[in-house]
Formats: sequence, structure tokens, C-alpha cells
Amino acid sequence: MHTMFRTRESQHLMRVVASVLVMLAAAFLSPQAQAQTPDQASQQGAAGTEEALKARIDAAYKLMMDTGRFDEGYAQLRATLLDAARSDLYDFTVESYSNAGATFLNNQILDYAEEIFAEGLKTRAMQQDVAKRADFYLNYAMLKQAEKDYQGFVSMCATATNLYAHYHGKESQELLFANDVLATGVAAFGQIASAINIEQRNLKLAAQVAGTDDRFIWKLQNNLADMLRQMGAPTRALQYDLAVLEKRIGYYGSDHFNVLVTANNTAQDYLDLGKYDEALRYFQQDRDIAVVLKQEGNLVEQADAWLLYTRALSGAQPLDQPTMARLQQLTTDPNYPEILAIKIANLLAAHFIAVGDTENGMSQLERAQSIAEATYGVVHPLTFAARQAMANLRAKTSPEKAAADFATLDEDMLRWNWFQVSTAGNPIVAEASRALADDMLYDYARLAKGNASVVPAFAEAVRRWPTLENEKRDLLRRLSRLIDPNDTETRYLIQTGIRLSLAYQESSSSGDSSDDPGAVQPGQVQAAYEKATARVIAKYSFSQSVVDKPLPSAGALLKPNEALIDYFITRKWRADRESADPLEDERLYAIVTRKDRQPSLYDLGDPRRLIPAARETRMANLRSTRSAQERGAVTLIDLSATFTGLYAGLIAPLEPSLGGADTLFVVPDGKLFSVPFPLLQDGRGASLDDRFVVRMLTRPESLLNAGVDQSFPKTGRALLAGGLDHARGSEKGAEPLPGTRKEVDAIASILSGDHYSVEMLTGTAASERMLRKDMEQATIAHLATHGAYRDEKEGGVGAVNALWQSQVVLSQSGDRQSMKRDDDDGRLYGMELMSWDLSGLDLLVLSACETARGQETFVGGLRGLPTAIGIAGAKRSLLTLWPVDDAGTAAFMVGFYGHLAAGQTYPEALRQTRRDARDRKISGAQDPRVWAAFVMFEN
Repeated sequence: MHTMFRTRESQHLMRVVASVLVMLAAAFLSPQAQAQTPDQASQQGAAGTEEALKARIDAAYKLMMDTGRFDEGYAQLRATLLDAARSDLYDFTVESYSNAGATFLNNQILDYAEEIFAEGLKTRAMQQDVAKRADFYLNYAMLKQAEKDYQGFVSMCATATNLYAHYHGKESQELLFANDVLATGVAAFGQIASAINIEQRNLKLAAQVAGTDDRFIWKLQNNLADMLRQMGAPTRALQYDLAVLEKRIGYYGSDHFNVLVTANNTAQDYLDLGKYDEALRYFQQDRDIAVVLKQEGNLVEQADAWLLYTRALSGAQPLDQPTMARLQQLTTDPNYPEILAIKIANLLAAHFIAVGDTENGMSQLERAQSIAEATYGVVHPLTFAARQAMANLRAKTSPEKAAADFATLDEDMLRWNWFQVSTAGNPIVAEASRALADDMLYDYARLAKGNASVVPAFAEAVRRWPTLENEKRDLLRRLSRLIDPNDTETRYLIQTGIRLSLAYQESSSSGDSSDDPGAVQPGQVQAAYEKATARVIAKYSFSQSVVDKPLPSAGALLKPNEALIDYFITRKWRADRESADPLEDERLYAIVTRKDRQPSLYDLGDPRRLIPAARETRMANLRSTRSAQERGAVTLIDLSATFTGLYAGLIAPLEPSLGGADTLFVVPDGKLFSVPFPLLQDGRGASLDDRFVVRMLTRPESLLNAGVDQSFPKTGRALLAGGLDHARGSEKGAEPLPGTRKEVDAIASILSGDHYSVEMLTGTAASERMLRKDMEQATIAHLATHGAYRDEKEGGVGAVNALWQSQVVLSQSGDRQSMKRDDDDGRLYGMELMSWDLSGLDLLVLSACETARGQETFVGGLRGLPTAIGIAGAKRSLLTLWPVDDAGTAAFMVGFYGHLAAGQTYPEALRQTRRDARDRKISGAQDPRVWAAFVMFEN
């Protein structure tokens, strides 16, 4: 791989596009059998026999090797290949063109290689049923990789893999090798998450076919480790490299080139982890093997260079003038690995900046960027890192230029991250890609903190990062604001496009999309997008300038009496993100926006100090001594002790920007989703609920919908589920909740008198199939039952996505936990709910325990039922933060619907119900452990 040795450098690719997965999923080619017949072969003259043509090709190669006769030999080779192409020697023709192109490629004569491959592609032989076409396409793909033609590479490589599967089988060594070429090529371009996804699947299949002791397996593991290291996951890479090193030593002995390669890889893992003693030990092993091998090239010198760099980085080698001179020389010597040159340039830049020599510091950073861009492409972590370092250095002297640098870097990294997350197929890789961006956002926030003019651009970045907003979803949002408000058909198509895009992104980032037949697939997303845009084009005549007009800012959407508080956590990660203490620093920011004002940025400090771990656990896990499957009247811990001081940390610093506001829109992030904001009290004992109407938004884009009518629809269809029977045969299931039947009966009485058609699901009737059918046609849905969220730390199943840990318990669920897409298991998991179409729901109430909880995540702020409901398209949801009392909950819900039926808006009705509970007007709900548990999220 290119990160190890100059002598084993692989070619690098241009920018990857989102269609890669669709290309890779293309159906196998079905070449028609048109092989030559014996009669046809016998008609060929002696000069056209395979032996004669082969002799002419050999003679042409020898001629090219003679001094001054290269062009003559090349012309002879081309003429011979054309004669072969005119014959019926199809196998020979394909093989000859393939070998000739590969020969020029291996000698880096790319223009001649391109001429030969392009000509060969047009021959009659390439249209025949010839198995060697797979080799031709794979060699041509490698040329496209060398030419940095990414589209060409993916196209050729996908064709090759299809042909290998067709001729050799889906478990063949040939196909496994081609998939490795595809993965390493995609990684070299910078689209590392998709490459890891391909290589992991390839490795899994190869291990099944050949066993874990096959040498090819070690090659795949070596390449996968390299990709993980590029992605910023050296701990994961080290696991593979150490295993491969042991295997290779056992097979080859200690002094073999392949052992040298893995020793170098292992040293780089330790280097990235900051474990310099271990890095030095393995680089020394690398050097010792190189000395024994005495191979051509500069393997010993390369090892010496790695050792010198590691000593200088660790401080063991002083950066005196001879050392500086040697290191600078290494950054320009093409005989040394590019990755080493980049690392040295960054080391030298840090040294120059530390001693105040910013000019030389910037020069070294520019060199690092130039090498990274030429080697890996413009969208690669190493290129981004160099650009970020340059922006940080400019911030010291020219904040305006630094702001421009960060704005473009933010745009490029957001687009790159969106693709990584959408193709990761692995939550670890998805979070690794976002962790790389966290470092940039941490520095971007610091620049904005000291420069008010930067805050609007940073605020826009904060809007887009939690859900990795891409151009397509924002285009659909812009179109939805332009079309006729009464055009429900077009609006539905737009909503479908956004909903499917979010669902695919979430499921693919969790690794659940490719193996889950019920998950949204990329083809569905693209089809929905095209259908929505085609509908708009057909029905409306918007000019491009109107369509391109950006979405309105938060300041333009708000009313004078409203304020938006957008909380955003930035993180500075240590090299080992999987250690017990992975964060070097963590900062919580609040961006407060008012009507037609520039947003204000507040640094609220380290959220780990604001919300200590012990209190965070209590806040997110206010649970009883009974199971979360039981919603009974059990004493919970003291809320006032849990939330004391949070007002001072979260709200008080923002007071200068809140004057004159009576409505707060709050967008939480991470652990703040567990905070009951209305409960927070200032120093005089007044709660936030007393001062403001508090409206919680699941994500910043929700503000686009906040101005729509908040009134409870006077007519519609209501689906109510309660009094469920959870027994399944001999399995007793969750404890019955008698209050839930009374709850839904009382709500039905209220709604029936308000011109609603009401459907009740009780006993065994609330199956998942029935629920989905009815919910997708309802205006209001209210489920009174058990709910639960359990992550691995709380006894949940390990290594299972949080959307499978979040659930609502339905009829006949029994005791089992399938945690898979199953319409008959009696459990509605977040991952299932996410794929439902709930765009017609005005309100979804999950009157159950801890349905507002989830896993803090670096994509989307929270992964749980709130995420799933928002993606499914429900306009708003009423959920709970912790286990709640059965009778008190039923009374609270009846009071809430009573206020809605009386004409209050959703925010007003919830606020008034909380007040009624506090004033002891609702029996059993007066304890804040009941009324403060309910949070309404607007989507």
C-alpha cells in the first residue's frame, strides 16, 4: 500500500461520487456466446496464426528495448495487435491487448497504455464470450486509477468484478482479488468508508472460502488496516496488523519482505497513537529485516527516516540544524513515502510556529497540503488536516482569510462526511469520519468565538452538521417553500424524498442497510428525489435564480418575541478514540438567534463539568427499582438534586440575548436531550416554564416548520392503543398496565366529541402490522403501553444499534427480544419505525417509559425513538424522559387532550397541563417526576 513504501506505491484516484454503490450493485453482464468455430479458425492464413502473431509481438517488445528503436517497436506492436483484432482469435486478442496495456502501465508510460486499452476495447473480440475480458477490464481500471480518472476506474472495475463473478463464481479467488483492487483504489481517492465497507465484506467472504490462514487473507487484512489508519482509527488498524505480523512471521520466518511491510504498518499504528517507544521498536524491526534482505532500493534508508522522524516527534532527538536539514530534505525526496513527507512537513511547521517563524511554518503546511493533494486527492483526511492547520495559522494574523478558509473547508468536509456516513455500513467507521470533522469544528468554533463576523457562517455549519445536510435535501426544502401551499400531492413527494434520504443515511451509517431487506436502499432515495423534482418542473416554472435562493436564516424565520437556542458540542479527540478517556477537550456552545439580528455565540464550557458523569447517568436514567417494562407507581430519585445548577450553566449565560422573548425554541445536542428544560429553575425559584413557552426541536431544520399552524386539528382520524395484552403463549410478557385502557377510553371520549373518527386497539389487537396500517392513515396516534431504551452500559445487548435498543411494546410481545425487522414479534423498534411513512401524523404520543431517550451520537445528536419519529415524518411527538407512574400518566394525558380540544395550541396545551399538575389539579401527576418527564419534540 502507498502508506508504507515508495517501492510498493499504489496509484491514486480522483473524486468518488455517490453512484459508486449503485455501480457495484449492477447486475452481472450476460455476454452472448459467439466463439469461433473450427471452420473459421482453419481459414486463417499461416501469417495470422496465434504462434505467428505471438512471435511478432515478442519481436516488437525486443525492438522497443533497443536504444533508439522504441518508436519503431511500438509501431510494430500496434500493427500486430490490429492484425490480431481482425482475426477470429478472440481469446488471444483480448489477452494480448490486456498484457500490452498492463506492460506500459507498469512502466508508467500511461499515454501509450491508454491508446492500447482504448483500441482494444473497440475490437470485435471484446464483444465475444471471452473470459479474459475480466482481466482486460481490471488492468484498464488500474490505468484509470493511475490517470486519476475515478469515474473510469469505478466503471472498469465494476465491469471486471461482474465478469469474474460470471465466469469464475462469486466466491472465486479472481473476484476476491478484483474486489481488493476496487477497495484499495476507492480508498486511495479518499472515499475510505466505502472502501472499508467493500474490503470488510471481501475479507469476510475470503475467510469463509479460504480460511483465516490463507496468505491472501493476510493481504486483505493488511489493506484493511491501512484504510482504517487513514480514516483515523489506528486502534482498529493495530488489531489487524499485529495479527498479520504474527501470521507472516510464522509462515515466512522473521526476515521476509512481507514481514517488513507489516512491521512498518504496525509501527505507523503506534506512531499515530502517540506510543513512540512501541513505534521505534517496530521501525527498528523493519530496518533489521531490510539489512538482512539487501534488496535493491532504499529500504534501509526508509527505515532510518522513519526512526529519525519518530525520535524527533517524541522529543528524543533535538531539532538542531543538522536534524532540521535532514528532515527538510526528506520532504522533497521522491524516494521516500509521501505519508512520511507529510508527517515531517507537519512536524517542521509546528516547530517553526512555536518559535514564531510563521512564514516558514506556513511554507511547510503548504508543502504538506501539496503532497497530500497530489497523492491522495483533494478530499482526503490528510489534505483536510493540512488545510485546517493553515486556516488556524492564518487566524492569528488575518481572521477574515481564516474565516474564508474554514467556510470552504467546512463545505468540503461536510460533503465528504455525508458520503462516508452514507456508505460506511459500519457505525464505527461512520463515527470515525465524523470524529475527523469534530476537530475542524472545534477550531472553527474557536475562531467564531473571537470574531462576531464569523458567527453567522458557523451557525449555518451548526445547522447542517447534526444530520449532515446535503444539497439534495436542502433543494427539496427550498422547493417545498415555493410550491402552492394547497398542492398536497407535490408536497408529499418532496416530503417522501427527504424522509427516504434521512432513513437511508441513518441505516447505512449503522451498518443495517445492506443486510436488512426492509431498509431503504440508495436506488429508492434517488428515485424519490427524481420523482419530486420532475413533478415540480412539470407543474411550475420557477427560474433557476429563484430555486437557488438559499433557505431563510433563523433570524428571518423568528418573530420578535421568539428566540432560538441551538446547542452544539465540539470535541477535540485524542489519537486513541477507543481509550477510557478519549477526549482531550469538549466544549458546549449555544448560538442564540433573534429576529433580524446577527446570531450570538456563547461558550458554555466543558459539558462534562456542567453535567458531571454521575449526574448525567441519573439524568438520563431516572429509573425505578423495577424493570423499565413496568410503568408502575414507584419512587424515583430526587429531581431537584439531579438538575440543580443546570439553569446557571445552560440558560443564565444567554440572558443578554433573551430580553423581550416569551417563546424559546431549543435544539439540544448529545446529552442535553435528557434535560427537562421546562423544569430548570433560576436563582429565584422561577422555572423556565414560568417565563417562556419552551418548544423543543429535534434538529435545526425543524425551525422551518415551526411557523405553521400549531392548532390541534378539529377533525381527523385518531388511532388509540392501550390496555394491551402482552402475553404470548406461555410467555407472560410485560406487566399489564390497567391505567392505559382508562387513559385511551377517556381520550376517545374527548376526541369523539370533537368530530374525530376514533379507532381503538386493545388487548391482542395492537399488532405491528395493524398499527402501521392505521398509523400511516391517522391524524393523531396515541400509544399507551410499555417503552424502553437500554444501551450496552445499562444491560442492553452489546454491539446492537441504539435504534434496535429503543422500543415500544405491543400486543402479544412475550418475553423475547428479536431486535430485527419482524412484523409479528410484538415489538416496534426505532429502526422499524424509521421506515414507516408518518408524514400524515400531526401528533404521535408515546405514553410509555423513556421513549425520549437514546444514544448520544456524533451524527444527529441522538439515536433513538426521537430520531426515528422525526425521520418517519411525524410533525411532532410527545415522549417521556424516564419511567413514569401509570395512573399519573393517564391523568396527565387526559388533561393534555382536554386543553387541545378546548382550542389551545400544542405548546400551550402541554405547558398548561404541566401547570395544572404542579397546581395539584391533576390527580397523581403533581410530582415533577411525572409532569416533568414529558417532552414534545417538533420535527
